[in-house]
Amino acid sequence: MVNRHSVERFSRFGHLIRLDSPPLLENEVKDSYDTIDTDSEEGRFQKKLRTENSEQEDEEPITKKIVIELIICILAFVGRGLCLNSVGPTLIDLRQIAHFTVPQAAWIFVSQSTGFLIGSLLAKRILQEINNEFALSMCLFSQALFSALIPAFRSAVVMCLMFIGQGFAIGVVGIGVCATCIRIGGKKRNGMFLQAAYLGVSIGSVCGPFIARPFLSNLAKQEINHQGEQPRLVNTHLYGNKANFELTSTTPQLLPENSLHANHSIDNTSSAVPPETELFTKTHVHFYYVIIGLVLCVPASSFLALYYQSGSSVRNTKIDSSHSESLSLQDCTAPLLTAIILIFIQCLLYFGIQDAYSNLLTTFAILGPPNFTKTQGVYLSSLFWASMCFGRLNGIWIAKLISPFKLLLIDMIVGGIAAATLLFFSSRSSGVLWTFTVLLGLSFATINGATVSWAAKHLPGNNYILAIIMVGRCCGLLVLPTTVTTLFRTTGPITLMYALFFVVCAMTAALTLAHSISLKFGVDGKLHSKSEMRKLKKETEDGTSI
Repeated sequence: MVNRHSVERFSRFGHLIRLDSPPLLENEVKDSYDTIDTDSEEGRFQKKLRTENSEQEDEEPITKKIVIELIICILAFVGRGLCLNSVGPTLIDLRQIAHFTVPQAAWIFVSQSTGFLIGSLLAKRILQEINNEFALSMCLFSQALFSALIPAFRSAVVMCLMFIGQGFAIGVVGIGVCATCIRIGGKKRNGMFLQAAYLGVSIGSVCGPFIARPFLSNLAKQEINHQGEQPRLVNTHLYGNKANFELTSTTPQLLPENSLHANHSIDNTSSAVPPETELFTKTHVHFYYVIIGLVLCVPASSFLALYYQSGSSVRNTKIDSSHSESLSLQDCTAPLLTAIILIFIQCLLYFGIQDAYSNLLTTFAILGPPNFTKTQGVYLSSLFWASMCFGRLNGIWIAKLISPFKLLLIDMIVGGIAAATLLFFSSRSSGVLWTFTVLLGLSFATINGATVSWAAKHLPGNNYILAIIMVGRCCGLLVLPTTVTTLFRTTGPITLMYALFFVVCAMTAALTLAHSISLKFGVDGKLHSKSEMRKLKKETEDGTSI
């Protein structure tokens, strides 16, 4: 009896059988397979071909459900971008509602970051105990509710509490969405899906100020000069994530004592101005925050629909294998703990320097050697965010072609070249500042998603590592921008470029060392906890005994 399947498989190689030859018997086919020298070039090629075919068969095809879940994740991160970058453009209007001072405005950002930190720390437990779709739905609804209620209260304390609630929901949703992208993407596509999700953050960040602008009040400053002349109004406009006042007075001092930017950067607009009275038109900013809430309701309702469609219970009756064992400090091996610390440092530096550079870039361009106008400075900052958005769009396809570490290494090298060029030449040429700010934005664009993808590939416990990354982000936003701002104030604008260069070098060193540790001490490049190592050792011993 002829085994047609074996004959057809064997005949693909075309070396030991011709297409027009008579069919071989099953024993002859088996003998012919045995004659192939696996050590020869032909044998290695056949083995490689069979391996590639098996990998393609193991890869789960992209189904309609996967596409829907990915779109929902992107929409959730669009809302994330709207929330995280909405305070800057609306700060003056929030001050008009709650009547707080500029120094008190910093507490709004501290409140949001505090809620974000708490949510990131508790997200692993929440997602482990509760069905992920249901948990993400409830958190998104809570985020929508807190966002819509922010301008509804005239108390600064209550407003800060709303931001804490919003930040908590953002922290849980951030880890849940990343975990979902890793799950539906699998080993082959999780990098692509993470880059697509973070593209949503960029879309929300770029669109937020444009959506907010029609609802903001028109602010004017009534300046009283020293010559007893009539007061004159100075127009004010909002660009990007800060207020930029078009003053008719002289250029402001470098860093005035009474200025404090809400995003831990510098408000370069309030110095060298005599005592003044602020005049506002009526604000309609509450409509903008209601729009944010409505946008968030779309992915929230979609996750809820997925939950009801799955028919699962609210509480997880069967814990997923990736969350079955809690990764603790005592369970970490020395190489694993070292790699986690290095990734934490890398995330702290990345998010911190990104926030510091984006917030201080306009101030550097205006008050530093480039001597840009305020409009040019604002356009430069917008160009940085637009380049990051474009880079994340391209990163979706790049992540499919190369591994996360290679993508991160390319980002670090390109970012280092851009940082070094900006350090030495940005003070001399405005063209260099424009060009290499775009290059820096392109290199920074894919670091976030690639870092999460690398951690999922080389470190255990997806949600635990995601929590470490998010906590690193919060610490970076709280520590590094404030530090760079202080140095900027005391030593001059060029400090920003020095900080950028040294931080990029430190990020490269931390990433390279963490990857080297995973290759040297990991099993197939993946580090495991002590309990996982004992389990692998037991399985190996059982297989050997058999």
